[in-house]
Parts: sequence; C-alpha cells; structure tokens
Amino acid sequence: MKSLFTFFILLGAASCLAQSYSADTWKQAKKNGKGTLSLAYVQTPSFVYIDNTGQLAGICIDIMGDFKAWVKENKQVTVESKFVGDGSNFKSMYDKVKISKGGVVGMGNITITDERKKEVKFSPPFITNFAILVTQGKISTLSKLEDMPKTFSDLTAYTAKGTVNEQRITDLKTKYFPDLKVSYTTTSQESLEKMLADPKGLAYLDLAFYLEAVQMKKSIKRHAVADKAIEQFGFIMPSGSDWAPLFEEFFAANGGYTNTREYKAILFKHMGEAGVKLMQSQTK
Repeated sequence: MKSLFTFFILLGAASCLAQSYSADTWKQAKKNGKGTLSLAYVQTPSFVYIDNTGQLAGICIDIMGDFKAWVKENKQVTVESKFVGDGSNFKSMYDKVKISKGGVVGMGNITITDERKKEVKFSPPFITNFAILVTQGKISTLSKLEDMPKTFSDLTAYTAKGTVNEQRITDLKTKYFPDLKVSYTTTSQESLEKMLADPKGLAYLDLAFYLEAVQMKKSIKRHAVADKAIEQFGFIMPSGSDWAPLFEEFFAANGGYTNTREYKAILFKHMGEAGVKLMQSQTK
C-alpha cells in the first residue's frame, strides 16, 4: 500500500512538471555568455498574432527582440528564444508560467494586478490597456450605466474565464444589471466571435480585439460610457525568476524604453495610426 501511495505521489509530481516550462536562469546565461528564454504566449490581436507568412508577430514579439539586442549590447550575453505552448488559452498560459522554472516569460494581453503579483513576477508595464464595452451595431447606444437594464434588456454577455474583463462583466451585473445573462468562453477571441454571431450579444474587449473587428468591417458598436483605461500590460515570469531585474533595467534605460522612437514605431506598426490615437486619447 505504501509503495502504491508513493507511486501516485511521483505520478502527480511528474504530471505537474510536464505542464510547466523551463529555460536558462539569468545566472546561467551570464556565466556562459549565452542563454535561452522560453516564451509562452496567448494570441492577441496586435500583441501576439500569426502574420501572413505564418510566423508569430506583434508588439510583444518586437519588444522581446529589442530586449535581446539590448542584453547583447550591454551585458555581452547572447539570448536566444523559443516559443512554447500553442497560444490558444490565457488561463492555461498563465498557470503554466506560474509553476515554471528559470527563464520563462509569458506574453500577451496580461493585466498587471495586485492579486497576480502574489503569484508571478511582472516586468515594468509596456502599455496602458483600453477596454471597451461592445455590442453589434444595431443595438441602441448606452448613454449611462444605470440604463443597462432598459437598453440591454435581453442581451447576453460573453466573457472569458479568468480574465480582468470577466471581472468587469461581473461588476456591471452586480452594480447595474443583476439580471444580465452571462455566457462564459475560454478565450477573448471566442468572446468576440460569439458576440459578433449573436445580434443580442455584448462583451468587454481589450482595444486590440475591438480594432480587429473594425478593420474587418464587422458590425460592432462601442459604448463609450463604459470605457476603461486604468490597467497596464506587462510580461510575466515565474515568482523565482532572476530575469526580472534585467527587464527592469532594460525598460528604464535611456530615459525609459516606452519613450523611445523604436517603441513608438512598434505601436504604429501593429496597431495602426487610428489605434494609437484612440489609445492615447484615453490615457492623457
């Protein structure tokens, strides 16, 4: 019986290890003059997406490229990277990074929150997110949140489990519309798709998903009274990662990375002029 118990303990431990990632620590990379980062990600329009050539591209990818170049120039360490996971699910990516070891970095629309800071390490923020409450175009415009029970009387909210936007939908339901119907999805992309397929659907979406729908000329309406621009995105690392101080140094160098021309060019490249202007209008 004891040996059987030990077997199941070892089996459980092996299962946990199989569900996590690993890569070189910064200490190892510095000693060897080279190292590898494992990049976990969740596919997010503008931030991490598959381009026309079938390669991963986006704001996060380009920032990581600048980070690796900075480490090479300033620390004389060559950093390679490899993508891990399939990018399909935010919660899966987050949970795996949380239990990983060494140089593992999570990328995408990852909101920095006090609760998550207890579980993972964050890089300094690289962008302020702008979340938007959306419906299809034929739905009447919401003039004030208190009117939700009337304006959105028979609508269903679609939201991805484990996201900050799920919390936003929950807050709307609690404060303004207790009878709001909520349907849960596994990804923000799925929430967008279900809302677009349902004439009586609504969703809270990050700016990047809204811009994607607009660019695709979908029937989508922004209800500006519910705009939220109070959160920031960052890269995540396991709580024991020794790469975090290096990311802090990178983002602080030369007057701040997000103040550089290179960073601003990345935003325009992946969000377009309209997207950048819309984001800036909410963060002034």
